[in-house]
Formats: sequence, C-alpha cells, structure tokens
Amino acid sequence: MSSNIPSVVSVCGTLTASAQQAESALYDQRPGAVPWPCAARWFIRGTQEFARVAIFVVRAALLTLAAVLLCRGNLGLADEKVEKSELPKLTDMKLPSAAELLKADDRNGQAFDWIVLTAPADADRTVLVVSPLEIRPDTLKKMAETYAQVEASKPKTQEERTERTGRLESLKQLIVKLPGNAVAEYALPVAQIDHIILFEELMLRRVDELLKEGDIRTAYELLLRVEQEIPGWELSKPRLENLLLVESGIRAREGDMYAALALLDELANRNINNPDLRPRFGELVSPMIEAAVAEEDFSKARYLISRIERVYPGHETGVLWQTRMQKIAGALLADAQQKTSEKAFAAAAELARRAELIWPSSGNARAFFTRAVARYQILRVATIEPESTQIVFPAPRESDERDRELVEVPLFEPTSADELTYFRSSFFEVWDPTDLGREVVFTLRSTRPTWQSQPILTANQIADALGQRMSPDSPLFNSRLASFVREVSVRSPSEMRIGFSRVPLSIESLLRFPIVVAANAPTEPVISAEKAENVSAGPVKAEAMVADAVSDPEILLSTRFVLADSDERNKVFQRQRPEPDGLDPGKYHIAEIREVRFEDRDEMLKAVVRGEIDYLSHLLPWEVDAFRAAPAFDVRQYALPITHVITFNPLSERIVSAQLRRALSFAIDRETILKSLVLRDQAMRYGRLSSAPWHLGSYATNPLEQPPEFNLRLAYALRYAAERQLQLVELTKLETEAKAKAREAGSEFESAEFRRVTNVDYVRLPGLRMVVDPDPTSAEAAERIAVYWKKVGVDVELIPGNQPGTPLSDADWDLCYRRVRMEEPLLELWPLLSN
Repeated sequence: MSSNIPSVVSVCGTLTASAQQAESALYDQRPGAVPWPCAARWFIRGTQEFARVAIFVVRAALLTLAAVLLCRGNLGLADEKVEKSELPKLTDMKLPSAAELLKADDRNGQAFDWIVLTAPADADRTVLVVSPLEIRPDTLKKMAETYAQVEASKPKTQEERTERTGRLESLKQLIVKLPGNAVAEYALPVAQIDHIILFEELMLRRVDELLKEGDIRTAYELLLRVEQEIPGWELSKPRLENLLLVESGIRAREGDMYAALALLDELANRNINNPDLRPRFGELVSPMIEAAVAEEDFSKARYLISRIERVYPGHETGVLWQTRMQKIAGALLADAQQKTSEKAFAAAAELARRAELIWPSSGNARAFFTRAVARYQILRVATIEPESTQIVFPAPRESDERDRELVEVPLFEPTSADELTYFRSSFFEVWDPTDLGREVVFTLRSTRPTWQSQPILTANQIADALGQRMSPDSPLFNSRLASFVREVSVRSPSEMRIGFSRVPLSIESLLRFPIVVAANAPTEPVISAEKAENVSAGPVKAEAMVADAVSDPEILLSTRFVLADSDERNKVFQRQRPEPDGLDPGKYHIAEIREVRFEDRDEMLKAVVRGEIDYLSHLLPWEVDAFRAAPAFDVRQYALPITHVITFNPLSERIVSAQLRRALSFAIDRETILKSLVLRDQAMRYGRLSSAPWHLGSYATNPLEQPPEFNLRLAYALRYAAERQLQLVELTKLETEAKAKAREAGSEFESAEFRRVTNVDYVRLPGLRMVVDPDPTSAEAAERIAVYWKKVGVDVELIPGNQPGTPLSDADWDLCYRRVRMEEPLLELWPLLSN
C-alpha cells in the first residue's frame, strides 16, 4: 500500500491547473460529480512556489486504496478489490470484547478509533478504523474551537495572512494514520465526518455491558485504563458512578452491608446529585435499621441513621426511624418517672438508661434523665477473665484483688505513694503514738458522711478482730502482727490502745486488714433484711443472702459493697447501705457496680466505643494513644506501675542452684521483649526496665542498682557451672560408695583415678515448669523467654495459668510469671517471694 503513494505524488506534481481549478475540482459537489462518502479525495500539498497545487480525482486504482483503509470487523483490513458499497456500516460494527480491548491497549497492542462518516441516512453511515488520533478527546470540538480562534484572528502582514489561510485550510482536514502503518499520513475532510468514537469510548461502552452482566472486576479494569489515558473524562464519570451502584447492590445481596454502605459513601463524595443514590441509601439502610431495632441493638440503629443523615439530612428513612425510636424512648422515660414517684430509684435509673440508649433525650426529658441516673448511679466495668471461675494459676489475680478491695475495707488504705506510702482510715479519726512509738491511742469516728457505705465500728469490735489475728488457734492468725503487738485495751466504745513489743516501721501498714468477727459474736449480719430488699435479685434472693451471711462462720464488718448477684458473664455489687433520699442530685455517689466479662478484647473495645461500658480497668500500652485522642474518653495513669516479674518457688528442689538462677536471669533480653511484646513501642513511652518489683520512687529502691543485663555467653557458662555442680555431687556420691566397697574388700582406693575414669555426663539439669499469668501479653512474653532459655540449654515447660482446675500446689511448679503492683515493699515483698 505504501508503495503506491510516491506514484500519486509524482502524478500530482505534473498537474499545471491553476489553484482555482484545483480547488474547484477538490470541492466539486455538482450532481454529476463522483461522491466520496468514504473520504476518497486525497491531496498532496506542494511547495509555496506552486501555491495551492490542485489535486486530481483519484481514479479506480486509488479507489481500491481507499477501500484498503476501511476495516472489516475491528482491526482486519479490507481486501484490495472490495467495492466502495461494501464498506462496513456503523450498524454492522460489533463492539469489541473486553479481552480484545485489553489486548489492543497493551504496550504491544494496536489501539484504534472509529471515524463515522456522513451519509444521507443514519443507517447508511460507514466506519473508518484508524490509528489513535493525536487530538483526543472531543477531537472535532477542539478542531472547531481552534478554527474559530484562528478565523477570528486579525493578521497584520501578508505573511501572517498567508499563514492564517494555510492554517484554516489545514483545520478543515483531519490527519489520520492507518493501523499497522505509523509512517504514512492521510488528510480527511472534516465535513465528511459525522462523529468519532475513540478507543476509550469503546471501552466505556463495553463497561456498560459488563455492568449489566455484573462483571465488576473487568469493568473496573477497563475504567482504570480509560482513567490513565484520559484523567477526569466526563464520559467516564457516570460509568464509575454506575459501577459503584452496581457493586453496592452485589455486596448487599452477598450480605456485606457495610461494604455496600461504604461504596454508596464513595459515590456521594463523587456526585451527591446522582439520581439513584438517595433511594438506594433508603433501600439499603432501612432493613438494617429494622433488624437492629428488632434485636434491641439501638446503638447500631442510631449509627445507621447517622450514616444516612450525614449524607442526606432529612432523609425520609432516617426521619421515619428516628420518630419511631423517639416514641419508644419516650414511653420508657414515662415508666421511669412512675418508678421515681414510687421511690424505686434503681428501676427508674435502669429505665432511664435504656431510654437514653434507644435515643438521646433533650429538653425536659434530658433533665429528668440526669436526675434519675444521678440518684442511682451505676458503673459498668469491663473485664476479661477465663471462663472457669477457678484456674490453676496459684497467685492472686488482678480481678481478685479488685473485688477484694471493693468488698473489704481495711482499717488503713493507701492514698498515694512516692518515697513513702501514705494512708487514710475510714474508721479512725486520730491515732497518736506515745512512748516513742511503743503505744498508740486510736480514737474512732462516731459519725460517717452520707456517701460512705461502711458501718460505724466500735472499739470492742476492732479489739475482738485484733485478738483473732493474734491467736494461733484462729484461721486468721497473723504471725507478723502477733510479733509486734503486746496488748490491746479498750478505754471506751470510741477509744482503744495498742501496746507494741517493738516499734513497727509503719503502724498503718501493719493494720491493713478488714474487720472480721465470728458469726456467734453479738453483732448484726453484714446484710440486713432492710438493705437486702433493695438488691436487684428481689426479696427471695435477698433472704437467701441474709441466711448465708448468718450461717457463715465469720462475718465481714468493714465493707462498702456486697456481691448482690453473679452469673457466668456478670457480677453485680451494691452499696451495703444505700444513701438517704432527699439529697441534692449532685451529692449522690455510685450505688451499683456491674462487672461484664468478655472473652475477647476486641469485643470488649467495641462495647466501650458503643457506650455499653463506662470503665476499663486496664489499657494495653498500644491502646493508650487512641483513647487519649478520643474526646469521649478520659484516660488516667495509675500512681503505681504494673511490674512483670518471675518468682522462684522456694519449695522447689529443681531451682535451688544459685548458678542456675543467675543463668536464667542473664539469658533474658528484657529490653527486646519489652519493646516488641509488652509495649509494642520502640520508644518505650509507657514502660521501662526495672531493677525491683516496686516503683522506683520507693524508699526501698537502690538508685545504684541497674536492671539485669542480657548476656547469653555468661548465661551459658553459668548454666554449665550449675550442671557441672550436679555432676560433681553425683561423682562424690559414687566415690563414697566405691570407697565403702573397697574398704570392705580390703583393697586400696585411688580417688583421683576414680574421678578420672568415672563418667557422670548422664546427669543433666532437670526440666523446669513455669506457670504463666492468664494475661495474653504475659503468655507471649513467657514464650519468648522460653526461647532464650532454650538457647543456653535450659528446657522449660510453660503452664498456662488460665487452665480450669484447682490452683497448683507447690510441688507442681518451679517458676511463676506474674504481674504485681506493689504499694508497701516492707510488707508485700515477703508474700511475693514466698507466694
């Protein structure tokens, strides 16, 4: 085909017709002229000396060349002998498949455009397939705009006028190239072009078909190709919006409703005025809200309403369900008002909370809600505990300590700690040491504030409790207390004196225990019948609690809260003595604490975010920043840190070697474990290495003591020394037996020779058993520690502490990985070491 072009040029070069004759021949549209609907008028521009060289009418051979330009199908070239009447019509052109389009769009592919030529009837329009045009998109529009700009220009010189004329003439033709020939260029009169279908538009048309079929992946791939070629094209925007709508429907049918909502949100960000978006939101969200309300998951329902209101304020679906939920909440608030008038404050607070959970109140309803929940305050606390109430972990758990501090009120409680620990007492008003600290006179409080729920104790009750803890026959016997206290005397119901045989370092630390008396003592049980009727379990459960309290061999007198109800998932603690009615609403305090147990931390955090939980007792280090950044939460730091420690069982014979203990200490890379597992923070912002189980500001801290170092080589040497020590013990034992046998036989015995030839390599260090705190982070750290110990040749069996069963006895474990928060090292260190 390209070989014919020079001959055409040479023929055109021999023409001598004038410019006017050439132009008349080129644009001849008389009835007798030959029509060229398929752009069969080709011309060659001569040099400026020939002016405007006339172009001759291509004869039959050139007509064959024009037919070659037309494509049969997509990319195929027509046969050279094809007639003009056989050129493909637009109605006969098939839309290329997605695979063909993607293949043509590849680096080695041949993309193409369709030029639709004019015809008297739309059905007769034909198509010319060409290589991708230079001007795209909106080729004809841009050429027309350029033509108008050039035509409106006003040249000043002859040269500029000549250039303007040539420019206008060039804009009347569209320069095209044929598929497969990137060299030859041909000019096509714009007047003969009806419209142009770009390759990218063919892709978009195929996208429409794919979306009808539900082929989201392929449609999206084609859209990406179009976006790469023509970013932000107006024709591709509605297709992308339609893709989001179609994919949203598919995700909804698959049950992934939130993914469907996210797609609609994306569409709203792109075009909020899309006519299909508003009804689609209602169709998608309405059944979700209905299901949430049916399941009484009102937080979810409110969230869904907020999702739709955020996009379309006043949406009919949101307004409908908001009205319904407000009616439900209003009915509950009316019931709460009735309960308040009946002095059933606990029931009123519960109803008010439920109403607020359904839909937040406002105006007068909000004021009543505030009064109701302030009168009977409920604190919902989340905990993560093993399913079994009894586990094998031998040490006290954090939850046990928390429950104990909630139920038991010791004579002295710590309030703050820096170098020393400071205490307060809810029972003693004054305690004055005399005789250089050998005697202390205690004056008891005769009244208590309305917010305190513990009872008022007498000096006789406290003296009886001290006597039980000093008696060796009592199950509450405290040898440490008995070694300090010489005598206890009662001067009056509100005054008592304690004489000490030796001055204690801290009187408050020595008397940190609750007041417990025998059941046959002349005192009322801790739960009175009047108070028991207020528990949520009802009068029947209350009477049973009273009976249990009376039948117990011991009665706890100093208490704030009592366990009112308990099941597998919840614990309910209530004040022992309710606060009196008639106080200012702002002066009431917590009346009930509900512990809700979760098996999974993610579920617990979701409940906190949904507002179902008021208090988290412990945040993981990598959660602190997220909660601090949220304005709805108040994050506080404990005054005393939690310390991860490994304690040795003092009764275990496997861990008595000092060399082995030091080897275990040197083998642990504490800093790496702290950064990667415990804190998950290389900067260690919320943790540090410690040289002691108490806080560094304590009086017991030696500032010169550094945290144990990590030294695997030294650990291995110490492990070898410990093992060699066991072998020497075995060798000495064998030597003693051999000496005895030699003495009986009357033969000589060479100790040096015996030790040289006797092999005791079969003696190895015994395997160790370490029980691990139920905390998941502690379990991960223990596994990493076991890997370090394995490197130096110490085998350790890890015993998960959350296994159900009775607590392990001293013979069942050698080491214990636990977490402690130590307030008073002087009194708490020995229980930690002795477990």
